Amino acid sequence: METWKAVLLLAAGLLCGAWRWRSREKRRYRRSVYRAETGKQYKKVEENRGMDGEYRTSLELEKRIRGRRYFVFNAYIPCRSGGSTETDIVMIHEKGIFVIENKNYCGQVRGRANREYWEHILPGKRRTFYNPIYQNQGHVRHLRRLLGEHGYHLPMVSVIVFNDGVKRLRVKMAGSDAILCRSRRAASKINRRLRRMEQVLDEAEMEEVYGILKAQTRPFWWVRYGQRKRAEKLQKKAGKI
Repeated sequence: METWKAVLLLAAGLLCGAWRWRSREKRRYRRSVYRAETGKQYKKVEENRGMDGEYRTSLELEKRIRGRRYFVFNAYIPCRSGGSTETDIVMIHEKGIFVIENKNYCGQVRGRANREYWEHILPGKRRTFYNPIYQNQGHVRHLRRLLGEHGYHLPMVSVIVFNDGVKRLRVKMAGSDAILCRSRRAASKINRRLRRMEQVLDEAEMEEVYGILKAQTRPFWWVRYGQRKRAEKLQKKAGKI
């Protein structure tokens, strides 16, 4: 009988701890910039690896990036071809624009900055995926053109962030000026780059750029559908390598 009491008390303690942890996580989410900008429910974000990865990365940046900044999530930037490309996170800083491609993977990642495809390695499984540096170069190019049409010619930095589920990140970055890191080091890496940059935007200009990009986060359904199909086609091609 005493053993059963101990087991029940232990189970109750674990459930109580889990409830308190979840309540704390939900409170933190409600106060986050990600929730304020996207309006997404915590449960939806929690159940979607891509959204959860973007949220975890944005938390690090929100807490630790120095200087004035705005965040825009999931903007659909028009392409010259007539389609669009979706950015994960754009940070509008008083010193420039940081275009952040977020990957929420586990296991190992191997690659080279100048190779078209990289490897994602899990126990007993390997797959190839499109080089996120190349992917983000496209985002930067289209974003530069969009802002240029509004008279803004700003320094832009490409940032590739893997969430901390990646235990080993073995990528040779020779020849690339992009920032590549895990999410827990993203803020320190970006702050280091910011120290070498000069202020280019005042508060009013930052708000105007924010407004331009925020307007791109509410596309028609067929824009989202076209972007999803292009991503699926790219992943299918990578799977054949």
